[in-house]
Amino acid sequence: MSSEGLTRARFRLLGPVELQTETGHVVLTGKQGALLTILLLSANRVVSVQRLAESLWGEPLPNSPSSRVRMLISDLRKTCAAAGDELIRTQRPGYVVRLAPDQLDLARFLDGVARARKAATAGDPETAVTRYDEALGLWHGAPLVGIDGSFVPAEVARLEELRLEAVEERGSAMLATGRHAEAVTELTAVVADHPLRESAHGQLMLALHRSGRRADALAVYRRLRERISEELGLEPERELQQLHQRILTSDSTPEPRPRPVLSPIPRQLPAPPPHFVGRERERAELDRLARDRTRNSVAIATISATGGMGKTSLALHWAHDNSDLFPDGQLYVNLHGFDPGSDPLPAHVALRHFLGSLGVPAAAIPAGEEAQAGLYRSLVADRRLLVVLDNARDVAQVEPLLPGSPGCVVVVTSRNRLPGLNATRGASLIGLDALTPVETRRLLGRHLGESRIGADPDSAAALVEHSGGLPLAISVLSARAAMHPGFPLSVLAEELSSPATRLDALQTGDLNADLRAAFTSSYEALHPGTARLFALLGLAPWPDISLRSAAALAGLPASRTRVSLRRLEAANLIQQHRPGRYRTHDLVRLYSAERAQSDLPDHERAEALTRLVDAYVVTACAGDRLLNPNRPFAARISGEAVREEFEDAASAWAWFEDEQSSLIAVQRHAERLGLDAAVWRLAWAMDTYHKRCQHELRTRSWETALAAAERLGRPGPRAFSHWYLGYAYAQDSRADDGLEHLLLAFELFEQEEDRAGQAHTSHTLGFAWLERGAPERALPHIENALRLQRELRDPLWEANALSAAGWCHAKLGHYPQARSYCEQALELFQKHEDLNGESATLDSLGYIAHWAGQHDQALDHYGRCLELREQLGNAYQRADTLVRIGDVHHETGRPAAAREAWQRALDLYHKQHRAVEAGNVQEKIRRLAAPPSAPAGPSGHAAPADR
Repeated sequence: MSSEGLTRARFRLLGPVELQTETGHVVLTGKQGALLTILLLSANRVVSVQRLAESLWGEPLPNSPSSRVRMLISDLRKTCAAAGDELIRTQRPGYVVRLAPDQLDLARFLDGVARARKAATAGDPETAVTRYDEALGLWHGAPLVGIDGSFVPAEVARLEELRLEAVEERGSAMLATGRHAEAVTELTAVVADHPLRESAHGQLMLALHRSGRRADALAVYRRLRERISEELGLEPERELQQLHQRILTSDSTPEPRPRPVLSPIPRQLPAPPPHFVGRERERAELDRLARDRTRNSVAIATISATGGMGKTSLALHWAHDNSDLFPDGQLYVNLHGFDPGSDPLPAHVALRHFLGSLGVPAAAIPAGEEAQAGLYRSLVADRRLLVVLDNARDVAQVEPLLPGSPGCVVVVTSRNRLPGLNATRGASLIGLDALTPVETRRLLGRHLGESRIGADPDSAAALVEHSGGLPLAISVLSARAAMHPGFPLSVLAEELSSPATRLDALQTGDLNADLRAAFTSSYEALHPGTARLFALLGLAPWPDISLRSAAALAGLPASRTRVSLRRLEAANLIQQHRPGRYRTHDLVRLYSAERAQSDLPDHERAEALTRLVDAYVVTACAGDRLLNPNRPFAARISGEAVREEFEDAASAWAWFEDEQSSLIAVQRHAERLGLDAAVWRLAWAMDTYHKRCQHELRTRSWETALAAAERLGRPGPRAFSHWYLGYAYAQDSRADDGLEHLLLAFELFEQEEDRAGQAHTSHTLGFAWLERGAPERALPHIENALRLQRELRDPLWEANALSAAGWCHAKLGHYPQARSYCEQALELFQKHEDLNGESATLDSLGYIAHWAGQHDQALDHYGRCLELREQLGNAYQRADTLVRIGDVHHETGRPAAAREAWQRALDLYHKQHRAVEAGNVQEKIRRLAAPPSAPAGPSGHAAPADR
């Protein structure tokens, strides 16, 4: 909003809801007025769309509540256009009205009451009465007149309570100035409107008594007592009874006038834990925050982490080390936000504690939270003060305890991240991670002494490893070790070694020093749906999970699952270490697995794991279809209707790389669950990725799949598993084992009269014989595959067979025949836009031209092949092509070009962990300066049959 708009617009809530500008005023009612009221009651704080909808309509919500809120916002912006174009701003997750303090009558009222209380506390009742008059003069009838909504009754009651507190406090100030008769008139009206309000009755009794009307004062008490007894079955409060007794016995001693408060300098910091290590980065951030304090705002830092991570220890160590920066004192309160067995401390209780610490007598502390907060802010204004709010539950608990003036520093610790404090107050969000192993070892040494852990370094190392870098875990282990100083550390190390007993080892029987209890208090504070997801995450057989997988576990749409994941992230129970990927601390994960076993029935756990496995199968099949769109039998195995999971082949490849360890774990988990069909379908879906870069995993995957296929007992899965296991063995330099499985696969396909299966198995048999260095044995199998593919009228796999036959002829030195076969294959691949086949055949043509001494033509073929493989993201075979390009350059006397190509290949080999190939290329580079010997021909092979 422009500064001009800020100057013109004012708003009223203390009466009819109005927008006032220089040109007039508008009274707002209905849903539009209700919407503006909600935003004004939370002025300068973001109100979520969900909260707006719930406040406007209550339960049940209408259809499309978000859309209705947006429409109302649009209408309201038009109504408020005279107040500035940006009066209502969009800010996730909702909207906010930005106002200066003098633009809203409620803010001006609260500020005026705070000033009045400050004057009263300082012993200046005359000024206090003036300030109360100014504040109460802002009221123009009952608040929120004309506004409907589920939030209205509670807000009206709250605002009326604020007004009544101010009226009663004004009455006290008037009595202190001796204006007894005037007080009688005004308090009589209050009592008439609120016949059960005891504090007002007490003030009226005192005013009447001091005015010489003792009988009237006693009559006020008598009427109140009768009414309370009849309607509530109670007696008046003790203080009122004591006042009645004093009046009854004609004790006319006036109440003492409030004296100026000489505020003490509070020094409330508890002693920090004796052992502390690390946290240099976080301490530096707190140093910066304190150093860069400005005159414009309160400096606030929130330290958040899961239970046991050492948040309080960090806050207290830093506070003690920097106490000289806060000459006006340090306030501390434990808000008990997540204490086991204890409810969170209400803000008004914490405020009373702070006010008492600042010298305010108990009798002078206002009753209401808003009034207490106002007095607190007044007392700490212009002070250089540190406020430590330890163990906070949420922003609502913290907000009333924040000073309102610059110069103060607030440090909040919480298991929740409290992003709302960053959004509304600009708080610095400091998240704590686990200590490093070195830091954990140092902390253990400080607890137990270097001599004890040095006597058994292996057990000490186990304690460090299994404590997960949590300072509380180290403290618990140290306390247990201290209880039995004669026991070897190996006793604790053995308990920790098993995941089943690890959390048991990390408890002492004291709820405040028990890791499981710390996790439990965080868990029990979760929304029920979020708690369910947290427990389900404990079922996943790996620590890292994606949004898609979490949604599958929960059986919910991704949008709803994302909300729960955000809540878990805000509670520091999971960490989003990369966009869309989440992981859990090892000890927290053990706890979530315990909750899954105790809180979820057997069938729900089984259904969740089955959904997870199925989701991985479907997604992996979809990814494989993008990586290898012309793969035979894809529709037969993965189904025709595959969900659109990925934008392109590159995103599918990235997914396989991200999920590789998870996929292997899923396959093993599916095996344990008896989901044998999923086991071998996962092997199929992972094969294209494994074939290009993970030969060893490919073999293991198909060994697992074959066992599952045998249990299924169906010929189809058995044939496919033998075929692909044989293929994997051949690629992994185990051609003899591969040939055995391939022949079994061929027999099974023959029994099923599956000619396509026979054709592809024949093709792979040719590849296996090539891997054994016997192209003459490979050629008959390739020619059989070519014959069958032509009978099946499958032009793409006819092209593959042609390319493979060309390769066999090339290896046999039949270059004209080889070139002829490959050129036919290339034409078919290009016609049907099969880039994988085209690149493999170009690689073969480059090899043929190289051997035939046609170096320029070889480089042309290899160059075109390289472009296609870069386009396809096929880094595995791109490395092989680069080696052969380097060979051509070397043989034609271009050492610089050779070195460049080989170096690029070497970099790829290192990334792909292909040690043998990397060693060969390193040797080529090492010998590059040596004179070339007779050409040995290009190294490696294009392996067109191994597309």
